Amino acid sequence: MNKGFNLKVFSENQWVFPDDVIEATDCECVALDIARGGNVMIQVLTDASVSAGDEFSFHIDNANGVYIIPYQLVPVTVSRNSSPKGKMYTTLNYEEVKDFVTRKAPFDVYDVTAPMNERFHYSGRLAFALRFTAQRELSPQIQNINVTLETGGISYTVPITLTVHKATIPELKDSKLAVVNWVRPASLLCHSGAERYSEAFWETYKKVLPHMIDIRTNHLSIAGAESEIKSEAIRDEEGKIIDFDLSYLEKALRIAENAGMTKLYGPYIARWVNWDQKEIYLLWDWDKKLRVTELEAYRQLEIYFRRVKEMVARNGWKDKYIQPLCDEVEFANADDYRILCGIARQLFPDIVIHDPVEAYNIPGAADIICVKQATYEKHLDEFKKLQAHGQRMTYYACGYPAGPTMNRTIDIPLFVGRLSFWMCHRYNFEGYLHWGYHAEGGFDNANRGNLPPGTHSIVYYSDELGDYVETVRSNNQRAGAEDWELLQIIKEKDEPLAQALVEKCCRTFDDYETDWQKVEEVRKEILASADKYFD
Repeated sequence: MNKGFNLKVFSENQWVFPDDVIEATDCECVALDIARGGNVMIQVLTDASVSAGDEFSFHIDNANGVYIIPYQLVPVTVSRNSSPKGKMYTTLNYEEVKDFVTRKAPFDVYDVTAPMNERFHYSGRLAFALRFTAQRELSPQIQNINVTLETGGISYTVPITLTVHKATIPELKDSKLAVVNWVRPASLLCHSGAERYSEAFWETYKKVLPHMIDIRTNHLSIAGAESEIKSEAIRDEEGKIIDFDLSYLEKALRIAENAGMTKLYGPYIARWVNWDQKEIYLLWDWDKKLRVTELEAYRQLEIYFRRVKEMVARNGWKDKYIQPLCDEVEFANADDYRILCGIARQLFPDIVIHDPVEAYNIPGAADIICVKQATYEKHLDEFKKLQAHGQRMTYYACGYPAGPTMNRTIDIPLFVGRLSFWMCHRYNFEGYLHWGYHAEGGFDNANRGNLPPGTHSIVYYSDELGDYVETVRSNNQRAGAEDWELLQIIKEKDEPLAQALVEKCCRTFDDYETDWQKVEEVRKEILASADKYFD
C-alpha cells in the first residue's frame, strides 16, 4: 500500500500537468496490453517533491521477458498557443483556439522523459514514467508486475497487470513504413559548442541517432535550409565550381547506416526564393541565383551527380540511397522542378527522388512525393488520381496550417501524434516525415520563435546530462509506428477490417477522435485483430 501521499496513474495518451490535483490515496492495479517486440508506457504523478541529486531505488517484481525503464517526467512551459487553422505561428487569443487546444497559454505540462540513474536530475513535483518493452520471443501471457520506486524514506508501488499478446512488431530493419525526421546541423553545432565537422560535432551527431532508432525513425535525412551537411563545392581561383567534396556527407551517412538506418538521404540541392515564383535555384551557388534550367547549372549538376554515383557505388548503397532535390515544391515552380528531376535522372539513371511537395501538377517527376497533410486533403481527388496511376506517396506535417490539424504540437491532445501514423493507412501513404526532430537550446521553453509549441522538436538537449532526452511525444511516435505495423499485418489479410479500425478514430486530418479512452479501446481491438494471424 502507498501511505502518506497521493498517487495517480495516467495513460501514455494523456497529458499530465504539474498542477493536476490527485484525490485517490491508493493506486489501483493498472491493466496494460502489449505486443511482442512492442512497447507501452504509463505516467505516474505524486504529491511528493524531490530535489536534484536526491537518491532513489527502483525495484521490479514478477516481470519475465519484459524490460521496464523509469523516466523522470519534467515539465516544459508553453508560452503561446498554436494559431487557429489558416493563420501562421502562435497566438495569445485563447477565444479563437479554445475549441481545439488543451489549455490556455501560458501553462506547464510534462513533456520531457529524462533518464533516472540512482539520482534525480531535476527538482520539483515527483512525476515519473514507466516504459514496458516485451521481448519478441516471449510467449503470450498475463503477468502481474509490481514496480516500486523508493525515495526519501517513502515507497511508491504501482501494480500492473500486463497482457502480452500474440501479435508481434517486426524489427525496424524489416519495417515497410518510412519514418523520416530531419537532423539539423545548426542544432548539432549549438549543442556540441564546436566547429562543424570537428570531433565534438561528430560525437554530438552520434548521440542523436540512437534516440531516432528507438522511436522507429528508420530514414536518415540531414537537412535544413540555412545550413545543410551537403556536398561542398570546390572552386577555382575565380570562384567557378570545378568539383564537389562529399567526404563529410559520406561520413554522416556511414555513421547513420551503422546506427541502423535503412535508408540514407542526401541533402536538398535546390530551392525557390518565394513560394509563388517559378524559378528554382541551386543551393551551392545561392548568392548567384543560378537557375536549374541554365547551362551552367547543368554543368555543375553533372559534376555533382558523378560524385554521388561514385559514393553510392563505393558504399553499396544502391538500394539505400535517396536523393531529395527541392524542399516544398509549389504549383508555381513545378515546371522548373520537373526539369531538375529530368536532369537528375539523365545524370544518375538509378536515382530515387523523394521530395516534400505542395503541388499535384508534377506527375512522374519524383519517385516518391511527400505531400503536406493539409495540401493532400485540399486537393484530395487530384492526389488520389496520382496514386491510382502508381505514384508513390508519403506525407508530412510542419508548423502550418496549425489549428486542429494533426501534428505533434504540445497544446493539442497528446495522442494526435500517434494517430498521425494511422492516417498512413487511411490514405495509403508509405510513410511520414516531420522536419522538427531536435532544436537549438534546452527544454526550458517549448516555444521557439513564432513556431507552434513543440513543432520544432520531439527530443530536447539536456546540458545537465550532455545528451538528448526523449519526450512523451517521441514515445507517441514510437507507439504510432508500432500501431501502423499491427494495422499492416491486418491489412495484408483483411484490408476492409484495417480501414474500418482506422476510421473509428481517424476520418480526416482535422476530424479525429478526441477522447483518449476511445483511442485506447480501438488500439486493443487492433491488437486482438492482429493476434489472429500469429500462432
